[in-house]
Amino acid sequence: MRPRRVILLIESSRQPGRDSLLGIAAYIRNHGAWQILHLENSLTDEVPKVVKPWKGDGIISRINNDKMARSVARLRLPVVDLRGAHPTPGSATLSTDPQACAELAAEHFLSRGFRHFAFCGYPGISFSDERCEHFVRYLDARSHEVAVFRIPGRRPLVSDLRVQEAGGELAESQVVNWLKTLPHPVAVFACNDTRGRQILAACSSAGVAVPDEVAVLGVDNDEVVCGLSQPPLSSIQPDAFQLGYEGAAILDGMMAGDPPPEQPILIAPKGMSIRQSSDVLAVEDPEVAVAVRYIRDHACEGDTVANMVRTLMIGRTSLDRHFLKTLGRSPKAEMERVRFERARQLLVETPYKLERIGTMLGFSTAAQFATAFKRYNGCTPSDYRLRNKTNDPRASSDFNAGE
Repeated sequence: MRPRRVILLIESSRQPGRDSLLGIAAYIRNHGAWQILHLENSLTDEVPKVVKPWKGDGIISRINNDKMARSVARLRLPVVDLRGAHPTPGSATLSTDPQACAELAAEHFLSRGFRHFAFCGYPGISFSDERCEHFVRYLDARSHEVAVFRIPGRRPLVSDLRVQEAGGELAESQVVNWLKTLPHPVAVFACNDTRGRQILAACSSAGVAVPDEVAVLGVDNDEVVCGLSQPPLSSIQPDAFQLGYEGAAILDGMMAGDPPPEQPILIAPKGMSIRQSSDVLAVEDPEVAVAVRYIRDHACEGDTVANMVRTLMIGRTSLDRHFLKTLGRSPKAEMERVRFERARQLLVETPYKLERIGTMLGFSTAAQFATAFKRYNGCTPSDYRLRNKTNDPRASSDFNAGE
């Protein structure tokens, strides 16, 4: 039998698209070769004309709008879509679980002490509306209201993500005006990283301090978008690799004659990368607030609580009492939390050896860092890195050097 010929209509310009392609590639390596047609593209309106004469056996896509969905349907091939926003008849649908994303966002903000919450997305875009709905519902069950961004006026909603994202770049004043209506400090959940970056730009224009007055969290963990944001954007990381891998497995079965799954398959996110845009504790006690800001700025320098109280001229006993009342933990515990949260981030997001990470966190040696990390987290830095980078092809054995 000739190899299956599979068309990939997946953008490589975005992190979820790239990670999905890596998952598909892993499936192909494990289950036999496919012939692949993948045209370098972004989120397009139609299937490129070169696809039809190629005579494929199946399609894996991330469909952005109804026009592209109709174009894909006309090819009359088994289709697996990894976005789920514009399903085609007879296709299989996989997507990131919107409820899991919303609950992860809400718990992140609740753990940081926030009492005011908001959601900013692209009204009319299905994944945005779903994440908003679950975010509002989850916090409502915990007696918290959520302020939701609405597009002013009565214009019809556009269901094309690309169009709405471009419009968001040009309509910053709408978000600025909305931000001015919110109480501070407020935690804002953005439907994706692009929207998160736009919110941060609006905060800058409005003279709002991030994260002290407005904390922002996105979805996709796109390293480029999050890194270009000012300050760097915290983000939920979908398991797009698993979406690609499972999508390829389902298409393999469909090309062999299996029916598509009757219901969409939802994949939970992998976790979260905390960056400066939400790395804050929302506290009203002024003494604790000053100390928390100091810890955020200096914990990774190997500073001590004793040095902090001398610098801030705060009584140690009073500070301990206020911390326990406000946060339920001591200043030392908060300093450790900040330090090891940064350690976990560096282990997952960088290829740095343990010696370098230890130095960045104020430890004298890699061994001292590894011992402290295991005591705090219950596993070695290498184990933590491998467990959280299993699906990342950039992982290599020299990441563990120095332990």
